[in-house]
Amino acid sequence: NFHVITSQASCNFRHHSIDSQNATHHIISTMKTATFTALSLLVGVSNGFTPPTSRHQYSSSTTTAKYAAEEGHPAVIGWPEKYSEGGGSIDDGTTGPEILSTEFQIQNASSSQLQQLDVENWPTWTTSDKPKWGVGNQVVDKEMPYGELSYVLSGKLEIIPQSTGVPEIVNVGDFVTFPKGFVASWKVLEELTWHYYLY
Repeated sequence: NFHVITSQASCNFRHHSIDSQNATHHIISTMKTATFTALSLLVGVSNGFTPPTSRHQYSSSTTTAKYAAEEGHPAVIGWPEKYSEGGGSIDDGTTGPEILSTEFQIQNASSSQLQQLDVENWPTWTTSDKPKWGVGNQVVDKEMPYGELSYVLSGKLEIIPQSTGVPEIVNVGDFVTFPKGFVASWKVLEELTWHYYLY
């Protein structure tokens, strides 16, 4: 390799009528650079370094960070702040929200559950100021973008899961678990107000 470099350099210098002293200096400089590059690669390979094969090789950490940011729904990310504004404490350790089921479920809440889950400090949602959720309106095939556990304070709701097609009625005093990805048609039968926990 060094012979090739020397020959090519010599030809170039003769062609351009460069004096022999400058040619020698340039050849030595070129040989030093080539030697340094070759040694750097050898040392790097012996330490497990693999030169990148494309400009995208080192983009994986950026991509991972991007997907990680996209995985968290803004409503879920913002929920703890709303909970603390209501008087709840995520760091309490003794009481606080918990997931009750991994499936769609309606269950009557007990007073001990309400206390243990600190439901009174959960944020509140209502249909009163949302025309889409007006009494009698039906929202077809709504898909949950996150998990939600709700506790109904007032009102009545009909849920028809896509998987069964069987209407389910949600009443005051019920916990309702909506798992992420759950698809159903919703119909507000009476104006709703509920506490909610998002996860």
